[in-house]
Amino acid sequence: MVHATRPTSAVRLLALLNAGLLAAGVLSGCTAWASAPPGTTSTSTRPAAASASRSEIGNGRPLVNYDGPLVQRRVVLAIHTKADADLPTLRAGVDQHADGANLRLAEISPDVLPAGVLEQAVPQLTLLLPAGSTEDDARGLIDASTATQPAQYFVLTVLVHDLVFEVDATDPGALADAIAREGILSDALGNYETTAGADTLGVSYLGTLLGDEMVDSVRSAMARPAGTTPRRVAVLAGTPGGAGVDIAAEPIPQPVVLAGGTSHEVVSDAPVAGAEVDSTPLGPWLAYWIGLAVVLGVTVLLAGWSLVQRRRGLRASAFEPERPDPE
Repeated sequence: MVHATRPTSAVRLLALLNAGLLAAGVLSGCTAWASAPPGTTSTSTRPAAASASRSEIGNGRPLVNYDGPLVQRRVVLAIHTKADADLPTLRAGVDQHADGANLRLAEISPDVLPAGVLEQAVPQLTLLLPAGSTEDDARGLIDASTATQPAQYFVLTVLVHDLVFEVDATDPGALADAIAREGILSDALGNYETTAGADTLGVSYLGTLLGDEMVDSVRSAMARPAGTTPRRVAVLAGTPGGAGVDIAAEPIPQPVVLAGGTSHEVVSDAPVAGAEVDSTPLGPWLAYWIGLAVVLGVTVLLAGWSLVQRRRGLRASAFEPERPDPE
């Protein structure tokens, strides 16, 4: 007669526990692999840049093929003051020192700032310095104005689109009025300027980065009243001659956290060399696999011990006399 050796209840319990831990580890690993964000590197691709621009505020990073000379790296001075501050007086003081330094300031939408900054403080005054200016130039405008010191100010380097949309027009003035009546450019660009030539109309835009779809929609909005096709609307650099920025090689902006103090200086779109983030911490997984190895080892030992004991019992029963059948 052959006797099947069955594991003891303790062995069965540990085996079930081991199987449960292994299944939980596999499911957790799959979930972590699917949800963990990829590590941030010093270079970026356009799909990664597009996925990183989903914030509803701030200068996101949309899919941009209109780059190179069309995209400029510029210095911004963002001023955050008290609610009852005299902004005209403050602006006049800053402009006075800018004139002394031969700097022409342009007021720009705070949307050019990173989302991390706007989530913590929205400046009342955002000024764009001319091309070629440095962060020290921006800080000097505040440091020299001791009578109009703001509560906080931020010096940032940001990316902006500097574009000119140009289309042929027999009557540039009438075309500009037709575009203004439709209001499509106002909705898409916000503030823009028109320049009427002899037989052309130019629309200048300087602000936050525009995605390719937005640029194409502006071209269509200008082409329709001009009686032409969107591809006949040229997209030119507002500041010709500059090297510009290659968005495909531009790193994804790092999160900006403002520290306490009277003034803050952060650089959001400056290149970060070799930046790398480990998105899969090793500690929890190491502890899990050590615990799993311990449970597995104990299970194997108990199973072996139970098998030895069963075999000893079978050998002892082989020498016992066979009991007669009572029937």
